[in-house]
Amino acid sequence: MLFASDLDNTLIHSYRVAEAGDICVETRDGKKLSFMSPKSRGILKDIAARCAFVPVTTRSLEQYRRLDLGVKPKYALVANGALLLTDGEVDGLWAAETRRGLNVTLPDVEPGEFLFDIRRVDDFFIFAKSKDPPRAVEYLKAVLKDSVFEARSVHDKIYILPAGLDKGVAVKRLRERISSGCVICAGDSELDLPMLEIADMAIVPETLAPWLERARVLPSKTFMSELPGIIREMVSRQSRI
Repeated sequence: MLFASDLDNTLIHSYRVAEAGDICVETRDGKKLSFMSPKSRGILKDIAARCAFVPVTTRSLEQYRRLDLGVKPKYALVANGALLLTDGEVDGLWAAETRRGLNVTLPDVEPGEFLFDIRRVDDFFIFAKSKDPPRAVEYLKAVLKDSVFEARSVHDKIYILPAGLDKGVAVKRLRERISSGCVICAGDSELDLPMLEIADMAIVPETLAPWLERARVLPSKTFMSELPGIIREMVSRQSRI
């Protein structure tokens, strides 16, 4: 059994919404960036002991390695699935297969009226921020016209991704590699949809419900607090089958 989950705003949350007693799971230059509730951290340890827990994130390799989730997953998919970590080390074969499959060169995107803080994420896709995400996406659609790249927004973040680089493709590849049975997936944004769509069981906040025909839907306000317990129930039920 495999539990593939997004991280940010699914299992972990920003310092901006951290509550007293939450556990810091990420720091940078001495600043505390991300947190988990003690309850969620404890349940995640229990889940990881019962099945293959696989973080699936758009974070870069460097950003992922800053995290301390309280468990050490055998596998992790970072850079939107472009890279596979096995026991914390980059799988060179996986990375080479990803590059051969994509076979693209990242476009040149310059900062301007709609975009700032532009970065290349492990040389697989481009990340940026915007004060006006809808207009930024429309602008990029024109810039990227007739290319294999697509721009998507999640809150104030912009992702410029090549076709074929998505979490669903990555989870399918990993499922085949490790011959996993049931796949449970959780995520909170449109970038998670490809992964959620191929899951045997998907858990999402109500904001994603319109895009999925079948999923366990939780209220958006309590999604992160309810999710770990729901996953533990699902894992326990599947273990008895």
